[in-house]
Amino acid sequence: MPEGFLGNPVEEVRNRIHISPFWEENLGELSSIVGTERVLFGSDYPHPEGLAEPVRYIDVLNERTKLGEEDKAKIMGGNLARLIAA
Repeated sequence: MPEGFLGNPVEEVRNRIHISPFWEENLGELSSIVGTERVLFGSDYPHPEGLAEPVRYIDVLNERTKLGEEDKAKIMGGNLARLIAA
């Protein structure tokens, strides 16, 4: 149903969603697909998508991605702060 979108469906989705991914996902690849501005750190421990020590999420970003410090800061809180302020 691409005709139901005002513009390119992929771009419309990219502009309207935010994702709080499982920590095991390929966070670098996800960021390249949807944009770093659309990825949110989240924790729902003890559920499987959360970490027992949520602050260790930054370790996952450091070990598994080549994201710069600015992009990691966006994921770890900057993006959510922007959404709350909007």
